[in-house]
Parts: sequence; C-alpha cells; structure tokens
Amino acid sequence: MGQMLSVHSYNRFEPSQGGWTLTLRLRRRATKASGYRYAFGHACCGAGAAVLGKPVWARTTHYIECAASSHSEGSSSAGLSVGVTPFPHQGSFFIMKHIALKPLAAALALAGVAQLPAQAQAAAPGAREELERVEVIGSRIKRINIADETANPITLISREEIQRSGVATTRDLLEMLPGFNSGTLSDLNGSNSFGNGGTGASLRNLGKQSTLVLLNSRRIAAYPLADYNEVFSNLDSLPVDAIERIEVLKSGGSALYGSDAVAGVINIVTRSSFKGLTVSANAQESLKSKQFKDQSFAVTGGVGNLATDGFNVLANVDYYHRGDFFWRDVLQYSNPAYKAFSSSFGSFSSYSYPGNVIGQGPVAGCTTFNASKTLCMYDRYQRFSVQPSADRLSGIVSAKFKVSDHMQGFAEALYSNTKNAYYSAHQTYGAAAANVVWGDPNTNAARTFVYRGLPAQHPLNQTGGEVEFRYRFVDDNQANKVSTDQYRVLAGLKGDWQGWDWESAVGMMGGTTTQRQRGQFSDSGFKEVIGDYNKDTLDADFFNKPNGYKIGQTNSDAVLNKLFPAFGYDAKINQTFLDGKATTEFGSLAGGPINIATGFELRHETMKIAPDALSASGDIVGLGTVRADAGRSFGALFVEADLPVTKALDAQVAGRLDKFPGFAAHFSPKVAVRAQLMPQLMLRGSVEGGFRAPNLTESAASSKSAFQPGVSDPKRCDAASALISDLTAQAKALPDSDPNKTLLQARADAIDDCSMGVANVVRNNPGLKPETSHIMTFGLAFQPVKSFSTTLDYYAIERVNEIGTKSVSDLLNAESQQPAGTIVRAPDFSNDPTFKTPAEVAKYAPGAGRLNLVSGQFVNLGKTKTSGVDWTMTSQFSDPLGNVSVNFDSTYLLEFKQFSTSDNRYGDNLAGRWGFPRFNFKLRASQEWGSWTHTLTYFWTGSTTLTGDYFDATNGVVNWSVGDCANKKKLDANQCQVHSYNRLDYNLAWRPTKALTLSANLRNVLGRRPPINYRSFGQGGIIPDNREDVMGRVLRLAVEYRFL
Repeated sequence: MGQMLSVHSYNRFEPSQGGWTLTLRLRRRATKASGYRYAFGHACCGAGAAVLGKPVWARTTHYIECAASSHSEGSSSAGLSVGVTPFPHQGSFFIMKHIALKPLAAALALAGVAQLPAQAQAAAPGAREELERVEVIGSRIKRINIADETANPITLISREEIQRSGVATTRDLLEMLPGFNSGTLSDLNGSNSFGNGGTGASLRNLGKQSTLVLLNSRRIAAYPLADYNEVFSNLDSLPVDAIERIEVLKSGGSALYGSDAVAGVINIVTRSSFKGLTVSANAQESLKSKQFKDQSFAVTGGVGNLATDGFNVLANVDYYHRGDFFWRDVLQYSNPAYKAFSSSFGSFSSYSYPGNVIGQGPVAGCTTFNASKTLCMYDRYQRFSVQPSADRLSGIVSAKFKVSDHMQGFAEALYSNTKNAYYSAHQTYGAAAANVVWGDPNTNAARTFVYRGLPAQHPLNQTGGEVEFRYRFVDDNQANKVSTDQYRVLAGLKGDWQGWDWESAVGMMGGTTTQRQRGQFSDSGFKEVIGDYNKDTLDADFFNKPNGYKIGQTNSDAVLNKLFPAFGYDAKINQTFLDGKATTEFGSLAGGPINIATGFELRHETMKIAPDALSASGDIVGLGTVRADAGRSFGALFVEADLPVTKALDAQVAGRLDKFPGFAAHFSPKVAVRAQLMPQLMLRGSVEGGFRAPNLTESAASSKSAFQPGVSDPKRCDAASALISDLTAQAKALPDSDPNKTLLQARADAIDDCSMGVANVVRNNPGLKPETSHIMTFGLAFQPVKSFSTTLDYYAIERVNEIGTKSVSDLLNAESQQPAGTIVRAPDFSNDPTFKTPAEVAKYAPGAGRLNLVSGQFVNLGKTKTSGVDWTMTSQFSDPLGNVSVNFDSTYLLEFKQFSTSDNRYGDNLAGRWGFPRFNFKLRASQEWGSWTHTLTYFWTGSTTLTGDYFDATNGVVNWSVGDCANKKKLDANQCQVHSYNRLDYNLAWRPTKALTLSANLRNVLGRRPPINYRSFGQGGIIPDNREDVMGRVLRLAVEYRFL
C-alpha cells in the first residue's frame, strides 16, 4: 500500500469514572507510490476495550479513543493493540500498532497515584478536538506513558474528587491534603496581619513563601500586600468551579520552576477544550447555629472544536459570597470547658458605654450593669468576629485556535476581585490599660500613648483629683475593608517542527489592593478633640472641650473623623514575562529514546506598597507600617533530560540557572531515578536543590516600622530594678494616710526598663543571598494485584540562609558590636523618665540613656530542617451494589527543627509538640450505584503536647509542660495537650438525567468538637481558639445543570 502507521507522541492515557480511556493521535506517512489517496476506514482496540464513539479522521492525523471499565476482561494486559484498515478497502491488508502499557503504570493510573484525570470533556463524535500530550508537575517533558512520571511523589486532586469534597473555595480544597498547613494566613484569620484579605498556601510547615503556586504550569501574580516581608500567591483569586485538577509536588521543584519551590509546587489546572454550557450553584449553613453561611454560583461555557472548527473558546465566571457574624451569635454553642478554665469567658467588660468613673460608679445613661450595680458593663462578644464577610468575583477565558497543521495559538485571561470586611471590638480607653508604644516612620523615634483619667475639673469627676475612667468608643466606626483586583493575561503559540515540540508565550499579570480601616486613635486628633495626655497635670477641659468629643453623647462626624480617621494602604504589583520551552528526542539508550526539554523565562516586576499620609506620618496610635517601591528584571534557563538507562531503570536529570539582581546566578540541580524492579514493584528517589530569591520587600527599597513589647534593656534593667526596690521600700514605710505612699508606688510601677515597648525599624538589605535548600526523597510504589496499589515515600528538607531579622534582645546583648544607628538612645539623662535626678543617676549608675529605637535589616541567618513519610493506598473494586474506590493519603512528621541564632545550634525536635502534629491522614471511600454516588471522607489529626522549643522556659521550668500546667495553669495532664481530632464527612450525589446533578454534603457527620488548645486559648481567655468549636454539622447543597 505504500503507507506506514506511526503512533505519534501526542497520546494520552487517563483514568475515567470506573475505568480508563486511551486516546491516540495516529499519523500516517505516505510513500512516493501512494501519496495521500487513502483514508482510514475502520479502527479497533485490543481485548477488553472498545472504540469510544466514531474515529475522527483528518488529512494526515487520525484519532482513536479506546475505553474500558476497570474490570473489563483484558483491561489490565500489558498493552493495547490498535488497528486501522485503509479505505477504500484493499484486500485483507490491515495496519496494526501495539501500544505498550507497563502494568504498574496502568495500575497507578487507575489508582490516580501518578496519572492525570481527564483534562477535557470529550466533544461530540465526529468533532473531536486535537489532543496534546500531558505535562505532569515535576517534569517539563510531555510523555505518553504515565510510569515516566512516578519518579516524583505527586498528589492529584481530580475534578471528580473536587465535586465530592463539598467545598466552595480553593483554600478549603487544599486543606484536605495531609501535608497542607491550615494555620497559614487566610482571609478568615488575617484581620490583624499586614497581608489581610489574602490567603496563602504552605506545605511541610515551611511557610507560604516556600510553596510555589502555579496556574496551568505558569506563575500567578503575588498578592499586592506583603505580609510584613512575606510575598505570596493568593488562593482566593482562583475559582473552584474552573479547576479541572490540582497537582501537588511535595519535593521541591526549583530545578524546573525556579524561586520559591522549596517545600513543593501546587499546580492548579483549569478546564480546557470544553464545549457546551454548565450552570452550577451551592449554599452552606450550620445545622447547629444556622450560621457559617456561604453561597456560590458559576457558569462555564465553551464553543468551537479545534479539529473541525479550527478553534475552541472556554469561559468561566464564578461568584462567591460569605456572610459575617459574631461570637454573641454562637457563644451558647461553645464547649463548656472554656468557661471552666477561664472565669473571664463569656463575661461582659467594664470598658463600656457610656462608661465608668472608677470609685464613683457608672455614667448616667447606662443600661447594662454588673450584679452589684456599681459598674456599667458592655457585651464585647457582639463585636468579636467569628467569620468576616467575603465577596469574590472571578472569571477566566481561554482560547485555542489552529494556525496550521503544525502550529496552534492560545490565549488566556484571568481576572478576580475579592472584597473582605473585618469588624472587631470598638476602641477602649482606661488608665488601667498599658501604654501604647509605636515607631514614628519619619523620625524612627518611639512614640507613647498614655491613658489618663478624668481631670479634677471634669463634670463627671467628683473626687477632687484625676480619676480613672473606663470607656468604649462605640461610635468609632470601626471597620477594616480590603478590596483586591488581580489579573493574568497571556498569549502564545505552540507546535511541532522537525521533531521538536515547542511552546512560547508572552503575558502580563498583577494586581492592586486598597485597604482602609477606622477605629484607632489619631494622635493629633485625640489631642485636638479630647486633650494632651502628656501633661503632668491634665487641662481642665480634657475630655470636655467645647467642640470636642462628648462622653456618652452623640458626636458629630467632624469630631469622629478627626479622632478616628480612615487610614490604610494602596498596593500595586505588576509583572511582564516572556517564556519558551521545547522538547524532543535526542539519541537513545538501552531503555529507549532520550527525551530532553529546555526553556527560558524573562520577567520584569514592580511592587509598590504605600501607606496613606496619616499612616506614613506615624499619627495613628499603635500602628506599624510597611512600605516598598521597587522593581527588577530577572531571567532563567532550564534543561531536563529523561534517560531510559534500561527498560527497568529511568533517570531524570534537570537543572535551572536563575539570575536575579544583587547576587550571582543561582543553579538548582535535580537527579531523580525510577527503577522497575518487577512488574508490581517500583523504587524511586530524588536529590535536588531549591532556592528562594529575596523578594522586593527584603532586598530593594523598603522599610517596616513596628514596635516590640516586653523588651529588657541590659544596660539599664539592673539599675532600674534597684530603684524600683528602693521606691517600693520607701512606700511601704509610709502610713496609708500619707499621699506620698501612693505616688512612690505609682512611680515604681511605671518604671519599665526591664519590660518596655521599643520602636523597631527594619530596613531592606541589597546584599541578601537567596535562601537555599537540600531536598531528598526515596520511596516505592507497590501494586500486588490490579485492584490495589500503595506508595511510601520518605522526604528530608534542610533550608539554610533563611532571611529574617535578628531579635531585639540579640541586638541589645551585642550592642557594642552593632553598626552606628542600630541602637538609638537618649544622648543624656535629662528628661529621663526613670532616673529623674542627677543624684539618682549617680547612685544607680545606669549604663546608658533611655532606649528609643532598635533598627535592623534583613539578613541571612536561619535554618530549618524537616523530614517525614508520606503513605498512600488506593483500591478499586466492584461489589453487588456498584463500583467502589478507596483512597488513603497520610503524612507522618519525623522531625522539624529550627536553628537558634542566639545559641548557634538547632533546637529540639518539634514533631509532636505544640503546632506540629506527627500524623494526619485522609481516608475516602466512594461507591457508584447507578445514578447515585456515595462518598465518605474521614480526617484524622494526631495529638500534640503544649510545649515548644528548648528556650520556651521560665526560670528553668518548661512553659506548658505537665508540671507547669499543674502548678501555674491549674490544668491536669489530660488537659495539658491538644488531643487528636477526627471528622467524618458524607457526600451524596444523584444524577437523574445526563444534564442534571444534585448533591448534598454533610460536614462533620458525627458532630465532633475540635479539642481545646489551652495554650492558644490562654489563661484568662475570652474567645475559643477554634471557630469549629461552634460549627457543628454543616450542610452544603449543590446543583449543576449542563445544557446538552
């Protein structure tokens, strides 16, 4: 016939519901005798499989899709025979091609361990789009055989699993992974963070800066507001409904993906090549409290077929809303043990409205009193937020279009808008409260706000002297509102040319955040509408100015805007990029052809974080600030080779060279090996280097201004302690009737050189080196029978040159060794608040003037090392009621140690201690029975002690040890730990028609409470440490309709 049938490298093996599908792109090559006169008229698949739909024949490229159930006869054979006959038929000539599928590879694919779920929904028969090879996270080489991907331990979350999870956000989805750290910053808990409104991702307890988040294998823009010095990707900008699958590489990734891939890489893959229209909606509510509500709505549509129409366009729009509520709404559902431990739990506050004059009684107009009617009380729980509100609107549009038989164009646009509103307790006021110390960003000097009482002349004061006054400004208009827009737009081309498959794209991404809040004092406004608190004797009109703030009365907007002005940040981040990559075969080894991939990235980024004028001037009492205004250009080259040394031994070798301004080019290497010892057993391992480049807030023009409480001044503490002792002794010697007794004791109490608030300014450091890491994995995959497989992988990571700041105490203890300007003190003892006279200075001999400021910069100084074991099991089988799948995913933490710069050694192993549970797992079982699908998911987190590292001790006694709990905290041994926690979820899905799917998800079927973490709750705690304590069972209902 003169024609040859070749299996082109564009093939895909993918598990599907209850089985698998193999799609082959077959290419015929014509001889001189035949030209292209013949089409293929018939196709067949091997034993146990059937041709799915009608084969699609193009001019020279042809598609056959073979499908089988997981229990079909012959479906577990070593391969498939795929054949075609030419048309018109010429005798009995038949072209046959055998596709080898290694047994373990097929089993792992079936189990979902090392293979991808369906990337796109099949188009109608006769209109199939052109399919591409699959690129799995952990390799840049697109491959036919899934076994080539298993040298790297990978976790995959399929769209099917997403739909059965009963979650509405990307964050909630990732929190189901055993290796994901739920304590990382999120929009739920970030109201007091610098990066509020954002949600980060953290793997292996290594933080949100060491986990790289990709969208369709490319970076997304960082959240515009850095969390102090942490720049991170915002998961809230990524809609769940648009996700096809999530790939998680938990073993680094810098050799292929560059900076930040230290703990691992999370690649979120969106739906593509979709045709049709799907509408979905869901809503959630707690069955216990009728709170914890959220709702979402999504529309996904696609038009065109790449093969027949030459294009495909997909669009998704997703809206999510979460309502807010406060602890007063749910406090009655909290664990009674909280009240038993803390008498303050649930209590009202004497910092109230219209206030209390201590010693006299409540201010007129009070409606809520204590039992004795001597104090006006306020229900603070009505302003303690459990859940902030959130509104998110996101959209993604992707397009593919055929340029030629060998070239395809593509484009993608992502946009999201997220809005969060945080509400907290109204501003309180009272002389019993500690002074507030903060840093002035302009002068780098410490500023102190002092709570004073009411002056003798105030009409509410009948004592004849300054009197303590407690008040709550319920008219402060407290709110913290954050709005963020983020985007990514890209366009590119890809194709094949003379044996090379190539792809290149250009794009831009970025975002803007506007954050505004009210509810904190303006220092200048307070002095204008209330009075100057710094005077030894208060002005007579303090808290009673003619046009000032009036206690317990309606105040004008003009007054309130001066006292509680709006302040906040405007942040902007932008990045433009150009990238390219190419793969080909280059020679061969005993095991087959060598595949190589190479590519480049060029990027330019800018970041600006600008506090408003009031924040920048230091006028907002107690406010720390972050500012940055910088940009840089950087680039990278990478190469990867897949070396099939033998039929049973494959090696992956990769390296990436990244060049950032400020330090030499950094090379990240990787070597991974996969050994197929027998059809049922595979060993794998890898060694690689990771790195994180200093971000713009650390290395470029930026500064952070905050304050550090509880600082002991080593040059003054001993002298101050001696003065305190003498003043206290003098006070005790005087009779109670002597007014000097109170004055002497008050002065002694006010001396704070052994525990003071100090302004702390941190500057950027252009000389920073990158953080680097050494990562090692070793494991196995075992599939003794076709219905069961398991993997076991050990990991070890050591991260060095961690970027941070030296502690204030470390700087003070080595003050003589610090550069000029690091420690700023008063030049002499005039106006010294502690040693008020020359005689006291001479007697007690303080070693230096008053400490005003500690200034530092980011440096490379820290280290962390961690190790553990990941264990998974997967099984699929049939029972009389249908197909059953069971998946087990777990992580066991062997070691987690942090380096102490003070003692120049690693600390204790924190595994099993507070915040670091050793073992956690997820077990999921699903049963498909006709149009019904039942899914049970069981989560388990191990127990921990309450102790921290070795230096977490007081006077030689380990804090929160069993002895400390018993002696100081009044907790027994059973309470002096965080107990293990388990939760069972149930999901029911019903598909009455091909177009309609209804589902219900019951979270926490057994209604279990989380264990009490007494250390997080704290002595005298007033709010449960975990909002799940009052959540109870939560029901989510969902509907999806596809217009066929």
